[in-house]
Amino acid sequence: MAEGYAVNIEALGKLIGQLESATARIGEANRKLAGAQAFGLLGNPTLAEEGGRFEETWEYGLAQLGEAAAGVTERLDVAKRKYGELEEEHARLFPQPPPLITEQNRPPAAPAGGPDLDEGPVGGGYTGGLGDLLGGGR
Repeated sequence: MAEGYAVNIEALGKLIGQLESATARIGEANRKLAGAQAFGLLGNPTLAEEGGRFEETWEYGLAQLGEAAAGVTERLDVAKRKYGELEEEHARLFPQPPPLITEQNRPPAAPAGGPDLDEGPVGGGYTGGLGDLLGGGR
């Protein structure tokens, strides 16, 4: 893969799952908070009033947070799908490169005493040799 960045699709999938879970927990917390209308039963009017304010403030905030998390989850899911498609297309267009040459799979060396490529035509015609390139040619 090119240098710079890499996308771990599996980790992205886990992140999406965690965000979906967090979104569900936020929704549940908001439902529980909305169901706490019994602040008046606490016996203290100041405590009941503050409980009501807390519920109003956090009900809105939790709803906003839940919507934001759902939006991020949705966009990450699209990105994950597109990255997966790109990986498949890349694998199709660029198959695995040949293995690196190591001592174990190195091809045999040319036999000693083979043709001297500077001496003239070998199979395809004479195109000059190192001597010609350096100015000392024939």
